[in-house]
Amino acid sequence: MQFCCQVKGKYEAMIYRELGKVIFNAEIAEGIYKTVFESPEISSSSLPGQFVNILPCSDWQQVMRRPMSIASQGNDEISIIYKAVGDGTRIMANWPIGEKVDLIGPLGNYWEGLESCFPIIIGGGVGIAPILNLHHLLLEKQIDHSLIMGARHKGEHFLKHEPQNKIFLSTDDGSLGIEGNVVDALISIYPNSKHPYNTKIFSCGPPMMMEGVRNYSLENQLECDLALETIMACGIGICQGCTVERKAESNGQHSYRNRFALACLDGPIFNAEEIISCM
Repeated sequence: MQFCCQVKGKYEAMIYRELGKVIFNAEIAEGIYKTVFESPEISSSSLPGQFVNILPCSDWQQVMRRPMSIASQGNDEISIIYKAVGDGTRIMANWPIGEKVDLIGPLGNYWEGLESCFPIIIGGGVGIAPILNLHHLLLEKQIDHSLIMGARHKGEHFLKHEPQNKIFLSTDDGSLGIEGNVVDALISIYPNSKHPYNTKIFSCGPPMMMEGVRNYSLENQLECDLALETIMACGIGICQGCTVERKAESNGQHSYRNRFALACLDGPIFNAEEIISCM
């Protein structure tokens, strides 16, 4: 099944409802799972930064879909990476191989402006999926960049700390990589704010982490795009549950719709200068 939805008011994109077949499902780090679906329609039309809305099961007690960023796409497949923290994600973590799952996507906007900058891409917690997808795209395009991934401790990491390859891991407890959060890692990697020429930050993660990255980018006058992780239900702009407050226009006059964006339609990616807060 397919239908049209206007994204960011600029163009129309095809959104598909598809039964994705689970072909891989496993824990890849402590409490973190990766699922790969056979999903030809969504795979062929999705771009890094977009997401799918997933119905974990047909049980009437789990009627709400779960928005999940796409971690990879191609060869008729898509993957997601998520943390099992509630009833819905625990159901997902136990999907058997061959399970048919109700998917809607691709939804939202995508990462842009990659070729004209030096990307520093930053992920943490549940926000690792779209950053990994972006990392793979940059490698494919042979665009030089730095990757920073944050976690509470080493058990939550599934990548290797490889500073020689500009892959940096941080942990709150210092058990792997750079001790501290991702902003501490930024300060450690680029002391005295000595960033590469034309640096732009791309980031996704928990709200507190994102607010720290946003503040860092504004203080250092760096371009920054943030993929916001917000509470979301429908994923197509009907429920109005994923509002993001934008900064007021200079004349102070704007409509409700201009002031409050929707993460599912206008995002999930926003420029740091565009929004009031990530919290």
